[in-house]
Amino acid sequence: METLNLSPSKLDRRIFIKGMGWITVGVLAGFTLGGCEGCNDAIKNRPVRRRLRTGSPEVDAAINTYRKAVKLMKDRSVANASDPRGWSAQAAIHGTKNVGFNFCQHGTNHFFSWHRAYLVWFERICQELTGDKKFGLPYWNWNQNPAIHPDFLDNSSVLFMPRNNTSMAGQTQVASGTLDLIFSDTNFFTFSQQLEGTPHNRVHTYTGGDFGGFGSAMDPIFWMHHCMIDYCWAKWNLEMNNDNTNDSTWLNTNWTHFYDASGNPTQTTAGATTLMPILSYRYESSAIGSNGATVSPDKAELKKIEARIRKGADIRFDVKQRISLADTAEVSMVRPFTARTNAAVSEFSRIINNDKSKETVFVSFDYATLPPTSDFFVRVFINLPQANVNTPTTDNHYAGSFSFFGTDGGMQHGEHANHTPRFLVNITPTIEKLRNSGELRDNSELNVSLVAIPDKGQFEKPDASLRLSKIDLIVTPVIIRSTQN
Repeated sequence: METLNLSPSKLDRRIFIKGMGWITVGVLAGFTLGGCEGCNDAIKNRPVRRRLRTGSPEVDAAINTYRKAVKLMKDRSVANASDPRGWSAQAAIHGTKNVGFNFCQHGTNHFFSWHRAYLVWFERICQELTGDKKFGLPYWNWNQNPAIHPDFLDNSSVLFMPRNNTSMAGQTQVASGTLDLIFSDTNFFTFSQQLEGTPHNRVHTYTGGDFGGFGSAMDPIFWMHHCMIDYCWAKWNLEMNNDNTNDSTWLNTNWTHFYDASGNPTQTTAGATTLMPILSYRYESSAIGSNGATVSPDKAELKKIEARIRKGADIRFDVKQRISLADTAEVSMVRPFTARTNAAVSEFSRIINNDKSKETVFVSFDYATLPPTSDFFVRVFINLPQANVNTPTTDNHYAGSFSFFGTDGGMQHGEHANHTPRFLVNITPTIEKLRNSGELRDNSELNVSLVAIPDKGQFEKPDASLRLSKIDLIVTPVIIRSTQN
């Protein structure tokens, strides 16, 4: 194995790691926990990303460093708008207000990996500009601490921006019941898609302001939110022993639009991002729903985790059964929509009687375009065509919800030129409840109702419609969680 030289002059070298493809040496603190002594020390002392909360000196210190970094980056943008380490240029990598998303990956299999790379390079710029090499971006655990940290609400601070709401309290999309169901999914691809469409999108749009749209990365809370999304992946993958895919196409996807700590162009593969929480930084563990905080692994345990992460697993998005419910529909914002199918009743029998330990039933939603506004979210009900805005989420027919992120008011460009929103809602528990209550039988059909719920009691554009391109019922196999530690 090559011994790493982590001096700045070597950070632009590229090397090939089996199963990960070409990466930049500077992405990782070291190749492996079994490498050189200096690399092991760097890994042991890698930056800690802590949960945002009051009363913690360590969190206070991280916020102070972050505040300093934001000020320095904003000053650089004022002096030179094209400075790659400036606040505006860094935010524009993700998207630009009133223009559209740029390089960010939404609605793709790289939602997790792209944003992880984005965070790492941003974090390293913060470290370089402030001189604090141990700085780790804090994360906003909106499940445990739904209110935005008060240091982001001081209107005299560089961390402040106007927002519509400053707490996620009462929002079902970040509630423990919702997150427990998502975290029970052991398939990397469907887990990612659910996490994006439900808590990720909803936190953006409900918080609002610039954070709710294309210019979201201009708001300093953006980086805290996406650290939480990244921690969700890390918790699922490292703490809960779920495996990432080892698909070579996914692993070798390469991005060249990030900048390193010195402002030089760099590159990162998706495969390299899977090791970043082990080799480049680590998270202070905290609870997400009923999945509690865990003790940091010792070196021996961490080596086993590293080996498992490097290996990955033969995980794909396999569909064992598909029933089409709707194609190319125009859905009114103010009138609930119910999708039915002409399929024979016998086709539903297997879905209704599925073994939840072996199969998961989803409703898959594809939309032709983003909506004209994002001041709402969508609730999903099974076999309740009379569902409306007043139907509670405690109703047995309620299955879940999703939110759009971004609107069609911007000219989408870059890698989002053909952005089409996609969502998955796991309806397996709902089927089980309806079957146990006698409301679903072998000869029953299944229909899906969508109810748009406005954030403020009324829609900003009530005459608007949503363009659906497809609604399917799909059955996927349950992935067996790894038994390795």
